[in-house]
Amino acid sequence: MPTERELSPLEMQAADALRRARQLPIGPSRNDLRQLAIGLLWLHRNGMLALEQARAKTIASHDETSRG
Repeated sequence: MPTERELSPLEMQAADALRRARQLPIGPSRNDLRQLAIGLLWLHRNGMLALEQARAKTIASHDETSRG
């Protein structure tokens, strides 16, 4: 059985926003919290992608300088 991974701070904030949104009646306040959660998850996912791309560039440039 796989173990659960620890959530990032952005993921925890998104989950909290969704929990609070579920407690509200349908309307603009509920929608605002849902949109906040979606934005936080977007930042989490795209932030990780940008970090991976930056690391790949760093590794590639390091490899080029060490070769010649």
